Amino acid sequence: MSTPPPEPLTRGHIVAIGRDLETTAIEPTETETPVQDALDFVAESGGRVYLPPGIVRERGPVRPHRNTGIYGYGMNVSVLQITQPDTDGIRFDRSPRASRVQLDGFELRGPGQQSSSGVAIHFCDNGTDPVSDPADFYVGRLYCWAWNNSVYRVDEGVGPFQCRHDFLRMDECDAGDERALIEWRSSYGPANWFGTIVAYPSAARSGANSVLLHQRGGELTVGDITTGTTAGRLVDSQNGRLRVGRLHYEPTGQRTVPRSLVRIGPNGATRFDDVLVDSEAVRYVYELSEGAGDAVLSGSVSGRGTIQRNTIHVSGRLDPDRRSWYFGRSSDVDVTGPSGTGSLRVLGSAGQGLG
Repeated sequence: MSTPPPEPLTRGHIVAIGRDLETTAIEPTETETPVQDALDFVAESGGRVYLPPGIVRERGPVRPHRNTGIYGYGMNVSVLQITQPDTDGIRFDRSPRASRVQLDGFELRGPGQQSSSGVAIHFCDNGTDPVSDPADFYVGRLYCWAWNNSVYRVDEGVGPFQCRHDFLRMDECDAGDERALIEWRSSYGPANWFGTIVAYPSAARSGANSVLLHQRGGELTVGDITTGTTAGRLVDSQNGRLRVGRLHYEPTGQRTVPRSLVRIGPNGATRFDDVLVDSEAVRYVYELSEGAGDAVLSGSVSGRGTIQRNTIHVSGRLDPDRRSWYFGRSSDVDVTGPSGTGSLRVLGSAGQGLG
């Protein structure tokens, strides 16, 4: 793997290296678009852009080319700040669409906690044939700070696939006026993986809790979700496939108590392996609304927080042809909506006891 020349970086320059080892160094204070200029330098061949330690200011948005990457020297060491209000940070809107883009080891900072902002990472529909949807997007360790909007959004009409996100952290971001910090609005997008998602949102601008994940399609696997501060509902999912290993909910300063930590709607398939409510309160952990089915729900729910009513709320008529499974007791379930399908199978102490 090629390494950047150390001298320009120690002088605060951005360094771009192309496939054929062509190199340029850009002084960030001499242009409003230093990162975009560096990406444009390696646009034809592909290559890497290295951010120096310190803050690099960019008017934005940054529009990556295919086979390019932006790399820093640590999430609190290298900072890429978008200075223009109402402007996206990293924006995928090129035609043909940019695949095999990499982001790793830096902070992506919005214009400020009191400023209106665009979306930190935004996949946009530009009318291109879906066969060219962005593929193999990679996030290593990325820290998003001070965005007053969604942090990660996939618009309807575009479906990123085979994308991997090792570690995504969002602090002091306020999505209280949006659907969620992470919005997957598209009906498409297979084989996408998130390792760890950490969110400590702010309610300073909206005055409201921020939902973590709003999903309306696609295939998402998440290893761990941990949240604090003014996090509201963690998952609102329908029409897609979602698997989550662990939810850790530890808010402080809730603006309102969420009706449920997880809301599951129609036409999807979901699985949750472990839930920890470790502070403040939720009314229910899971809500199964009209048409829900194909859900696998862990009965392992614990923590120091308060579950005000019960573990599961069946609020609508479930899909009679798609069973859901709960590994807990029947007394953990409240049914208030139309019933009679028997689609939620509560396993209780089912199985043969051994040992």
